[in-house]
Amino acid sequence: MTEPTGPRLAPWVDPVNAVLGVADPLIRASSRFDALRRGARWSTGLRDDGDEEFLDGMRTLNEHIQAADLTPMGRLAMRAEVSRRLANRMRVRHTLRTRPGIAAAPVSRPIFVTGLPRTGTSLLHGLLGHRTGARAPMFWELLHPAARGAEAAGRRAAARMLATLYYAMMPAMRTIHPLAATEPEECVFLLPHNGVHLTRVPMPGYRAWYAEHDFRPDYRFLRDQLRVLQRGASPQWVLKTPCHLGNLDALLDVFPDAVIVTTRRDPAVALASWCSFCEATLRMHNRTVDLHGIGALWLEFWSGAAARATRVRERSPDRFVDVAYEDLVADAAGSTAAIWERLGDGLSAGERAALDAHAARDRRRNPGSHRYTLDRYGLDASTVRAAFDRTAVSVPG
Repeated sequence: MTEPTGPRLAPWVDPVNAVLGVADPLIRASSRFDALRRGARWSTGLRDDGDEEFLDGMRTLNEHIQAADLTPMGRLAMRAEVSRRLANRMRVRHTLRTRPGIAAAPVSRPIFVTGLPRTGTSLLHGLLGHRTGARAPMFWELLHPAARGAEAAGRRAAARMLATLYYAMMPAMRTIHPLAATEPEECVFLLPHNGVHLTRVPMPGYRAWYAEHDFRPDYRFLRDQLRVLQRGASPQWVLKTPCHLGNLDALLDVFPDAVIVTTRRDPAVALASWCSFCEATLRMHNRTVDLHGIGALWLEFWSGAAARATRVRERSPDRFVDVAYEDLVADAAGSTAAIWERLGDGLSAGERAALDAHAARDRRRNPGSHRYTLDRYGLDASTVRAAFDRTAVSVPG
């Protein structure tokens, strides 16, 4: 059996980075935080006065990004990411200031899907959101939750272009993590600080800062953005990211009636798949990639998150529902229907038929084969399993 070689960039990426290298000093200068802040103010026509806590956090993130050894394309991508977050914050705050009814709207009994990454969270997220009254936010609206009317159409088109570039740079992503503008996606795009930043840029200093960060303001901002997205309706939100796993105390503080649906899979398999995903995203942004560094970082990150989740679960066991990855893969619709039953909100015959039809469709138009091994990242199965033993994500038995 041939050893997996890891995800590879498309052949055109290196030549483009070489050409852009001429402009690297200009890209660096335009990526300084004060320049990004001025640009966001100009593009929105709004101000960010009185938002020091958020701005300090974004400044910290940007400083660590700028210190990394990024390619020109990687630097441009991260510049765009921070710029978008600054502009989005101003637009959301403006909406809440000028539309007090939105600011006071309830966000009732949201469902948060979490667990280790690569454990079926994306599949389950889409299935839970596919019923009357539930709503899983789409990729384009997570990027720009305050967009309306003609602007929204433009934002959808921009999200489609972003997904196209994503696949063009790293074709393996069609298999590893399919992305589409009008499909449900992770709510990390609504959380100012999240572990996904570390999948794109290796930032030990930011990781240390992140470990001490108070995530309650992040979840309050998530709630505000959901209010903006509701547009006067009252959906049951279905949200998803493995990054919630380490922040469940803050999440439940802000959303006290939330339901946490946790997926479970052999952590040795899940972490190997996750490391492969991270290798792909790091190659898209960085000049060099430390494979063993990937393994060390994410074993520490996810085992710590699982330990924190376990402590929260012990205090609030009634807030949690589990689903095994193997059950989800074997019968996705049945597993999803069972979760609704557990929540006391069983499906009608029509809803179950619609769920069955939705589960039968696979959005991966070119699924291929995603191959990975732990040893590529300096890890072994026994070490990984021991790190997660008796935690909220361990596999019983």
